[in-house]
Amino acid sequence: MMQRNKSEINVSDMMEEIRGTLNLPEKAYFFDTTLRDGEQTPGISFRHEEKLSISYALDELGVDVIEAGFPIVSQGDFEACRDISKLGLDMEVIGLARMKKLDIDKVIEADMDSIHVFIATSDIHMKSKLQMTREQVLEEIAEMVSYAKNSYSTILFSAEDATRSDLDFLIKANKVAVENGATRVNIPDTVGTITPQAFGYIVKNIYEALPKTIRIAAHCHNDFGLAVANTIAGFENGASEAQTTIMGLGERAGNASFEETAMSLYALYQIPMNIKTRRIFPTAKLIESYCGGKIKIGRLQPLIGQNAFAHESGIHAHAMIKDARAYEPITPELIGIKRSDNVQEIIQRSIKLGKHTGGHALKAKLEDLGITTTDEQFQKVIQHVKNFGDKGHEVLEEDFLAIVKDVLGELPPEEQFVILEELTVLTGSVTPTSTVRLKIKDNGNYVEKLASSTGVGPVDASVKAIVKCFEPMSKVKLLNYNIDAVTGGTEALGHVSIELMDIETNFIVNSNATHEDIVMSSVLALLKGLNRVMKYKNQ
Repeated sequence: MMQRNKSEINVSDMMEEIRGTLNLPEKAYFFDTTLRDGEQTPGISFRHEEKLSISYALDELGVDVIEAGFPIVSQGDFEACRDISKLGLDMEVIGLARMKKLDIDKVIEADMDSIHVFIATSDIHMKSKLQMTREQVLEEIAEMVSYAKNSYSTILFSAEDATRSDLDFLIKANKVAVENGATRVNIPDTVGTITPQAFGYIVKNIYEALPKTIRIAAHCHNDFGLAVANTIAGFENGASEAQTTIMGLGERAGNASFEETAMSLYALYQIPMNIKTRRIFPTAKLIESYCGGKIKIGRLQPLIGQNAFAHESGIHAHAMIKDARAYEPITPELIGIKRSDNVQEIIQRSIKLGKHTGGHALKAKLEDLGITTTDEQFQKVIQHVKNFGDKGHEVLEEDFLAIVKDVLGELPPEEQFVILEELTVLTGSVTPTSTVRLKIKDNGNYVEKLASSTGVGPVDASVKAIVKCFEPMSKVKLLNYNIDAVTGGTEALGHVSIELMDIETNFIVNSNATHEDIVMSSVLALLKGLNRVMKYKNQ
């Protein structure tokens, strides 16, 4: 349980009076669905190693329950659920299942701690999607929750699209679930179309209808920007579990943001929780780095955005110098951001990285972030950090995370079909020319090939040279190419994300690479993608 420093928080007398009228829980629980609902964000697909890393980070953060995935949806999801369940985490690992034996059996097969079963209860969903009557839905709830009870003592029931359901029927559905073994219920605002007052009313009615031993969760979507407000309204009326995602990831406009929900309940309502608030910002930055540049923390994002603790107004700045609390509701240090003397925020890390970084320091840094590597990956990370530092660059947190993500995304050497040995690019007043030397696997052995080509730019020339060396490249289509500066400035690392499709199989892969030279990062990202295409075709 967290110990509160009263100097960090200031709750008004009015808020204290209002608290007496609310049905607040004795403790707030956090159910993180970043790996399930959050991964449904368009364009986001976490790699297996990234899911394990995220799980470690969430455990360190103090999350109570992690929804590791939906095991039936794919082999990759099943393997992630199974492997996360084996990590020995302190938090509970839960798996999602429809009201179907096949789904429930898959959660059981993944050996998960608990199960989350769901079925829709709104008339529009029952009619158009399920094609079931209310009576059939209730029968299905009773039968499948009872079936799940044979294997699990902890069962979470969700009535999908609860906020568009008939309230009497919604209460009845939850009662049936509890009577047949559900120990928790969740109230999802599936399409984000309810107001805080209305959501609180629903929670209040369900809370009063169920035994007080049943934990009630709030799962809100952000289509109208009300996800956090609705979640808090749920807590004011009997809910004690917040289902959130880091950075508010999720389909459409996303889910309730963990950062905003947790800090609101902590700072404004002073509800005890297991969350280690100083891990909030580092965890968000870690997951941002795994989004491949497609989702970034917004400049104006509450608490963790670049402007959250920035002050431009002269009046504000003057007051900040005298007392930072004058224009800040909380201290940035409380969520893991350290303020420097010029009121700029930086990530709170005592370990600095550069060309002098040793193995012990790097290991401590990785452990601090909850990242595990093989010995080979560890050595590659050290080498990348030293190479970047040798060029006189400061290795910032974002640089380091990009380097680690790059290394963890590589296939083991024995699984690589094509390896870059050398890249030479000539530009300037002449037509860009690129020469590549590759090692290409042929019947189990590597052969070396060399080719040169010109192009409209150095990246184009390099790609054409690779096509000359590696014939399968001619059957691969580049669907998307994106380059970002990791930390900004002329000395920033260049992070390239690409999407490739094998024309013969329609197999699509996403790959990325980070390097101080954008041509090299482009080539490395391309070769990573090619290796994954070849691995798929040779399975």
